[in-house]
Amino acid sequence: MNTFRTAFPSILVAAALLVPVTSHAQDATLSGTVNDSTGAVLPGVTVTALHEASGNTFFVATDAQGGYRMPVRIGAYRVTAELPGFATVTVPQIELLVGQNANIPFVLTVATLRETVTVTGE
Repeated sequence: MNTFRTAFPSILVAAALLVPVTSHAQDATLSGTVNDSTGAVLPGVTVTALHEASGNTFFVATDAQGGYRMPVRIGAYRVTAELPGFATVTVPQIELLVGQNANIPFVLTVATLRETVTVTGE
């Protein structure tokens, strides 16, 4: 009986340390590259993932090679890539499963230029 009393606190500590490990089991990853229509990489693109069930939004910017990597929770996402001067691209529904790494590449095209001129005078 004394052995159990001395081992019990160690068992509780070990169980508490395993909780974070099990929480990572529900994670997934979104990754990919963002290019323009000529195939050139686009750094600084904002990639947004909206978790449709909870409304949580995750953001990341592409690196110098146009790549991004975003750890997210499992579920359905709407993923968007946007950069000023380019048309925004949205992938409407990506379903992520436990431990899945979804590769979502984006190709952005140059947006139509809109110019507004306001003239004021007497």
